[in-house]
Amino acid sequence: MAKLDRDNAFYNYQAPPAAPVFDEQRKIQEARAAQLASSPESLAAAAASRASWAADADPYTTALVGNTGKTQAQLDAAEGATNTAKMINDLYGPIGITSTVDPKTGKVITKSPDGKILGDPNQTPIGGPNPIVPVVPKKVDEIKENPAYAALLAAMSAYGIEGLAATLLKIRTDYPDITSEDLLSLLRFDTRYNAGYLKRFAGNAKLAAAGKPTLDEKTYFANEAAYAKIFKAYGVDRFANRDQYATLIGNELAPTEVSSRVGMAYDRVLNADSNVSLALRKYASSLTTGDLVAAMLDPVNQLPELERKITSAEIGGQALNQGLQLSDQSRITELVNAKVDREAAMVGYKNIATVLPEATKFGNIYSETGVKYDQSTGEEEYLLNNVAAEKKRLLLKGKELASFEGSAGNAPGAYSTGYLKRSSAAGLI
Repeated sequence: MAKLDRDNAFYNYQAPPAAPVFDEQRKIQEARAAQLASSPESLAAAAASRASWAADADPYTTALVGNTGKTQAQLDAAEGATNTAKMINDLYGPIGITSTVDPKTGKVITKSPDGKILGDPNQTPIGGPNPIVPVVPKKVDEIKENPAYAALLAAMSAYGIEGLAATLLKIRTDYPDITSEDLLSLLRFDTRYNAGYLKRFAGNAKLAAAGKPTLDEKTYFANEAAYAKIFKAYGVDRFANRDQYATLIGNELAPTEVSSRVGMAYDRVLNADSNVSLALRKYASSLTTGDLVAAMLDPVNQLPELERKITSAEIGGQALNQGLQLSDQSRITELVNAKVDREAAMVGYKNIATVLPEATKFGNIYSETGVKYDQSTGEEEYLLNNVAAEKKRLLLKGKELASFEGSAGNAPGAYSTGYLKRSSAAGLI
C-alpha cells in the first residue's frame, strides 16, 4: 500500500500560533480549523494513513518464518521467481532458452541459446524488441495477473503436472474468454490439452481406456497416500511410486484390497515357517517368495485365487510339519474346496501322523481284506470327514483285536501289554 504523506495538512493540521489579531478573527480561524479536522476528507485521510502505518507492522512483511531467516513475503517472492523460471523453461526450453534464479539476488536470469541475458536493461534497451517470442510473455502475465487463473495454475501445479504453464497458455490463447471451470474440463478431458494431466493421473487414463468411471483428484491422491502407508508398514518401499499406484488404480484395486494382498504375502507366507514356503512352490509355483508381494499386487492374480493358493500352501505346510508328504494338486484342491484351513490342517495332520504307522502296518498284515490305510486315507478321514475311510481303520483295528484274542493264551503277557499300549497310542483301540 502506498503510504500517505505524514505531513498531510488534513491529518496533521495544527492551528497557527496566536497572532496579534482581533479576537473575532481568532475565533473564525479556530472554527475553520475544527471544521477542517472533522471533515469527511480529513477523517478518510487519517484512516488511510493509519492503515499505511499498520501495514508496516504486518507480519507478512516483517516477521521471520521459522529458521529460514526470511519473511513470508520474501519466501513467496522466491517461490514466485522459481515458478517463473520453470514456466520459461517449459515454454522455451525446446528452442534453447534457459532460465534460473540467482541465489544472491533472487532475480530470474534468462539466457538465449548464445548465452545472452534476456531482459537485462544493460543489454536490452527498455522498450526495445524482446528477444523472446513477442506477445506471448504478455499473455503469460495476463494469466498470472488474473486471480481466477492464477489460483487455478497454483492448484494444478500442486498436482505435479508437467508442462502445465504451456498448456494453460495454449488454452487461453485458443479460448481467450474461457471460464476457469471450462478450462479445467479441457485440461482433464480434451485430447488436445490433457497429455500432461493423463500422465500425472495415469490410473485414470487406464480406467477411461477401459470405459470405467475415473476418480476425482481428491480420491486419487487419497488412494496414493493409502498405498504408500501400506507399503511403508510392510517395509516394501520399492512399490511406493506413482507408476505402481497408477497400475493399482487402473485395475480398481482399492487400498483395502491391496492391504489384504500384501498382508497375505507377509503374515501368512513370508513370516510363516519354511514348510509353508516349500508347499507354496509346489501348489503355486508362479508365486516364489522372492517376488511374492509383486505377484500379490499383480491384478492378473485375483484375490480369491490368491487366497486359495495361500491356503493350499498352509495346508501343505502342516503336512510337512508332521513329517508327512505333500499331497498331489487334486487332493489339495479337494481340501481347499472343503473349507479346510491352516488350523484344521494342523489338527488333522497331527491325528494322521499318530495313527498312520500302525494303520499302514496292519493294512499290510491283513492284505487279504483288501483294505489299505495310507496318508490319503487319513486325509479322507480326519480332514474330509469321510465315514468310509474311518470304517477302513476300524476294520483293521477289529482284525488285529480278533487276532490278539485268538492267540492270547499263547502270547506272553509282556507282548500283550506292549501291544495294547502301542495300539492305544496309535488310536486304533
